[in-house]
Amino acid sequence: MAPQAAADPTREEVENGPVGGSMPAPPAPVSHGAGGQDKTGARAHLRGWPAFAALLSLGVLVFWAFDALPFQDLPAHAGLIAMRHRFADSAFEQRFFVLAPHLGPYSLFRFLGECLVGIIGPVRAVRAIACLPVIATPLALAFARKRLFGEGGATYAFVGLALGFGLMTLLGFASYLLGVSVMLVGITFWMTLAGAANAGESTAQTRNKELLVAVFSPLVFVAHGHAFLLYMFVAFLSAACATGAAGAAGATGAAGVRRKPMKARFAVALRWRALLPAVALAGWVALIERGGTRPLGSAPVAAQNMVPHFQGLLDKLSLLLTPTLMTRTGVDLLVGVGIWIFAVSAVLRSLPKARSESGPVSADRNITPDASVIDTRAYYARTLRTGALALFVIFAALPHSIGWFGFVDGRLLPIVLYLALLSIQRDRIGPTHRAILELGAPIAALAVVSMALLSSYRFQDEARGYREVLAKVPVEARVLNLPLDPDSDVFAAHPFVHYDKLVLAERPIVVSDVWFHQGSALYPTAQNPALRLPSTYSESGLTFVDWPAYDMTDWDYILMRTRPDASSTGAPQNLHLVDHRGGWWLYSSRGLQ
Repeated sequence: MAPQAAADPTREEVENGPVGGSMPAPPAPVSHGAGGQDKTGARAHLRGWPAFAALLSLGVLVFWAFDALPFQDLPAHAGLIAMRHRFADSAFEQRFFVLAPHLGPYSLFRFLGECLVGIIGPVRAVRAIACLPVIATPLALAFARKRLFGEGGATYAFVGLALGFGLMTLLGFASYLLGVSVMLVGITFWMTLAGAANAGESTAQTRNKELLVAVFSPLVFVAHGHAFLLYMFVAFLSAACATGAAGAAGATGAAGVRRKPMKARFAVALRWRALLPAVALAGWVALIERGGTRPLGSAPVAAQNMVPHFQGLLDKLSLLLTPTLMTRTGVDLLVGVGIWIFAVSAVLRSLPKARSESGPVSADRNITPDASVIDTRAYYARTLRTGALALFVIFAALPHSIGWFGFVDGRLLPIVLYLALLSIQRDRIGPTHRAILELGAPIAALAVVSMALLSSYRFQDEARGYREVLAKVPVEARVLNLPLDPDSDVFAAHPFVHYDKLVLAERPIVVSDVWFHQGSALYPTAQNPALRLPSTYSESGLTFVDWPAYDMTDWDYILMRTRPDASSTGAPQNLHLVDHRGGWWLYSSRGLQ
């Protein structure tokens, strides 16, 4: 048996060389990337980025290559962006609305809309903003994987692209999805700070990391309030997962010495002070929202029914398919099932068994890995998978809607997948799972993007006639929107709910379903006819029209949407049909006034 080699070098000797020349220099290491890949493997990963860029370009075309938008809320956002932009010069709209913006969870979205509307117009501005999460989320995941685990390939960018076209994209939740991408970057900055504190770095050593978190965290809040709450939740979990790092700076002795867990948890909790600027901003906004009076000149709005609505078990389970669900083809649904199966199995495979949580980072045994780096990456993985599990439990407990704020529970599922997939340690999942991740991610992204493009092409026929009918609505009209059948046979949502706002994007009108809250920054005056709508009115889920409950003298035109093959709408005989094309019907009530 060969004699045992000299004792492993300490951390200082690995980084700075032997002390006093007492230890011979180690052999020159083979250059490795993350997970023990050599330069050839690194070059192979770099080749993935051009393929990702090409596929991302196709994904962006979904928002630009077609006339009719299948994304439910985007026409509404286009109309509101246009109204806010021209409001100061629009005496007509000032009769019916009050504009009262202030800093808050939707400020980033409104700011981007205002910056773009004067350059490219409201509809193109919304298309551009909707692209941002599709671009930013894959890059945020790749950035997180590189910053936390040292992997620079495009695999996680493909994962983000595959999850970038889901039901929330189709619902037009662009502000929330943009907030999620900002949140992922924020979590990465925070995890870097928490990992350094867990590893025993001093306050002086982590000062720059703290400043970065302190500056960036308020951006998460102004991007979206829901995303900010989830960001704060993951930040607070990080202290519970801290255990102290082996061989960390500040530990006494050589590599392998571990600090007490309570000391490490206190060190991480101490860094929560970097979140104080964001918490202070959130508290100030909450105080304004809860304790402030109505904007000057606005009328009271009927209180929202804030009773939570819980779905049944089958409906709750069906939400698991929504992170990739857009079309009715079933292809994106199968992709989602595959991602869930892989995520769960890979996370289970990467859990620590009987051995220590710390494991080899490199497959090359000639390299002595830095123990603190190993343990810090294990800490990242532990925090991320704990966050994924905790958010999944919260998803199971949350209602589906609370008043006007809908899809409450479903919003968590993409983040559960993001955190779970980011937590995977490649050296632990085995070659089969690694191959599935490397090959499956681009295949999944290609399938999802292809279905989105194909379905958008087919959707144009469903939407036919909308431009011609909406063009008949004159300036300064009051339009009652009654989408009896806003669903699509191609997409799995309600894309025709807010098409009346496309008129609002072009010229001043009053529409019946504006969001009155801090997000839109718009509030009604006493003259706004929307205040007198019956309680049965809903811009989505409108199954019938209780015609006697509507005061037609409040409205100049009634826009209705039915299936394209419908022969009638059931509208009263005294309404004058202005135009009918496809599934679009425009009636005038001016003769009744």
